[in-house]
Amino acid sequence: MSRSLPLTRALRTAALLAVAGTATACANRVDPSARSDRQAWDVTYPSALDAVKAIDPRIKPQESGGGHKACHPKDFIGDSLDESEVVGSAYITLYASPSDKRSPTQLAREIVTRMERQGWEGPRPDGIAPVNGQVSVSLKMPGSGSATVTSGHERPTEAPAFNEVTVSLTTECLRNSDWHG
Repeated sequence: MSRSLPLTRALRTAALLAVAGTATACANRVDPSARSDRQAWDVTYPSALDAVKAIDPRIKPQESGGGHKACHPKDFIGDSLDESEVVGSAYITLYASPSDKRSPTQLAREIVTRMERQGWEGPRPDGIAPVNGQVSVSLKMPGSGSATVTSGHERPTEAPAFNEVTVSLTTECLRNSDWHG
């Protein structure tokens, strides 16, 4: 039994060194000079909002923040998260005037074209086609996040039909600019 004691102590020491090394590596993974979530929003949100507003400047889009969630493991196993890195989301929706006769595809193409002019990468407007009357297009802003443009025709029972366009924005897992941990 005395033979296993030094081995156990050696294994414990090696395990503690491995844990300390992994924890240090994980803690150093969040580079303070890396792009932050706030910087990503400064790049992605205004261009998406401008593209939606341009559809009909007379109608104010509805904006809603989806919030953010942690995406950085705080321990080497990864079973718990801190908020040093986060993924954020937001939504911009425009309910077009019933007098607007553009199709959901045309509205989505206009938004995608405007967003691509601002640096977004997408399928190009000629690659956009409706599926069951609904259009959904994914775009990417390298190093910042992604967007999904959806457009469809709504037919309420007690009001004139209209088109709805929504841009859903999501950041990449980026440094939380408000994190002080």
